[in-house]
Amino acid sequence: MKGLLSSTRFVRHGNSSWWLSRLLYGANASPLLGEWDTANSKENGKPDDAVRVLYCKALVHASGGGRLARDWVAGCSAVVGASEKLLGIALKHDGTEQDVERYRDYLLTTVCKKMQETSNDGSGTGSSSMNSSSEGKGTVAASSEVGSVDAKELGNLPEVRCFVYDAMRAASFHRYHKVPEADRQRLYAVAERLGVEEDVTRGIWQLVEKEGAVQREKQRALDYPWSD
Repeated sequence: MKGLLSSTRFVRHGNSSWWLSRLLYGANASPLLGEWDTANSKENGKPDDAVRVLYCKALVHASGGGRLARDWVAGCSAVVGASEKLLGIALKHDGTEQDVERYRDYLLTTVCKKMQETSNDGSGTGSSSMNSSSEGKGTVAASSEVGSVDAKELGNLPEVRCFVYDAMRAASFHRYHKVPEADRQRLYAVAERLGVEEDVTRGIWQLVEKEGAVQREKQRALDYPWSD
């Protein structure tokens, strides 16, 4: 019975991740709050929120940090991870540009590590024992190569595209009028810092605006008594 319950939980987790990816991004698989695998865990079995902490802190700043934007971040984090830590960040953290820089640095380091692993595998020197013994050196090498990552390469990462989309969704959450120009400019600046090309950023922004219009149409069509 215990094995059956474990299998059931795994299936539910897999189904919920797929469902959330479809709901949020229209994809069968996507990073959720910066993480591809919602089952990542520490040895004690509790979720490892390290990446999502970076993501949510940066998201609070990028979206403006207003009450409604924080509500969106809190709601999204509750659905994806149900983490008290992330909820606290969404509601109380004072986001700064440094939060975006820390998330950017994490992404750059991750890309460099993957590039190095690919290079090692291609040269036949990437055995598991060697990787294990030189993990510290690999981290230093990856960090030293951060500057070699092309900005466009960073901007093409799904983690970055989804971040920009999430920030725009949060910034426009429950706003019945246009997002203030200052907020829009900040969103564009953050996207540029993360390597997203302007035409791509504009396309994501237009998508969010269209989704806002659809939401208002839903309210009118379904006549929500609680919409006001």
